[in-house]
Amino acid sequence: MAGPILSRSERVGDMTLLDGARTKSQAHLLAISRRKVLAEPVTDILLARGNKDVVLSTAKNSGAAFSQYGYSTLVQRSATDDELAACTWSRPDIPRQHLLQLFAEASETVKLELTKKDPRKAALIAETVALASGRVQTQARETSTQYALAHARVLSLYDAGELSEARLTEFAHGEMFDETVVALSLVCDFPVSLVEHAFVHERSEQIIVLARANEMSWDTTKAILKLQARTRDSKQQSERSFETFMRLKVDTAKKAVGFYRLRERAKTPRLPAAERAGRSLIIQ
Repeated sequence: MAGPILSRSERVGDMTLLDGARTKSQAHLLAISRRKVLAEPVTDILLARGNKDVVLSTAKNSGAAFSQYGYSTLVQRSATDDELAACTWSRPDIPRQHLLQLFAEASETVKLELTKKDPRKAALIAETVALASGRVQTQARETSTQYALAHARVLSLYDAGELSEARLTEFAHGEMFDETVVALSLVCDFPVSLVEHAFVHERSEQIIVLARANEMSWDTTKAILKLQARTRDSKQQSERSFETFMRLKVDTAKKAVGFYRLRERAKTPRLPAAERAGRSLIIQ
């Protein structure tokens, strides 16, 4: 009798659902996951405690709301569950940064599976996946209203000379993904596609290099790394990043950034002089 009550009764409040989600069996959790409306605190617990069926049912529920932690958990669990990945991908409410992360994780899984079947094609597979990831990231930026608004806001600050390190830190602390990526791109004079790639593919060392090359403080760098790592952030990881940050000399970081720029330019066809002159400061 508990199942129908938990899944359909409107008299069951959020406090009762939270208590049940924390203490009851997987069968009870599955019943809760089927309710017409689920609040973020409830889905957080369902995703943390639930088995595969519970998590999939929660992800399929169009009336379920997810926190940033919830989306991160869905993406992490999707890495080893193709059905969950497809379901999570199709949710219209998933924020862009989590959508990009989901694609990155799924692509790595596909790459590993194909490599097992034919190791000789491993290099070709890696290149194909990397190109696909870049295309999806570009398409996601170009079609995202959220990104367009963030880009316009940050660019206006840059043009007004108000895009400071402190403002960049504010964006990172506020978990403003697009604003942080665009701001870091402008401050570092670095392609936004490469900055976004570092975030999505968890390239913390690249972020540290950019920060050191531009002589940013550890506090700013730590805030950016925390946003990049999301729920995978830990004290041990932070300590390792700090050691890397302190060991890396500014001159070395600047040389590395210069190398990144040269490599990117070598991959990009050179525009005619007239077209180059007509280009604005809009980053790719």
